[in-house]
Amino acid sequence: MKQILLIMFLTFSALTVQAQNKGGISISNNAAEKTVKISPNPAIADVQVSIEGNQFEVKAISIYSIIGSEVFSQTYTNSSSKNIELNVRNLKKGKYMVRVMFEDGTTEVATLIKQ
Repeated sequence: MKQILLIMFLTFSALTVQAQNKGGISISNNAAEKTVKISPNPAIADVQVSIEGNQFEVKAISIYSIIGSEVFSQTYTNSSSKNIELNVRNLKKGKYMVRVMFEDGTTEVATLIKQ
């Protein structure tokens, strides 16, 4: 049941991002807006998660397989770093969803492709 809910959440998040990119939805407050970017993407060994926006603290980063299984999770305390390095060498080739949770309770999701 958890996996089904997670897949639905990730699908909705991806659709929301796609709609935002096409100008379909505009709900966010620019002062609190956060953007997560992953590079290099596709990745082989290490990736850098870059967070753009104002006033944020990263609480946790989780990586989920495309079927909804959590394959990586890391919590942070007092991390307002705009760049976080992750080792993805142990992940199998495929597509993953990277979820960044912030102290204010918001989350941002980005796609990662592992080669």
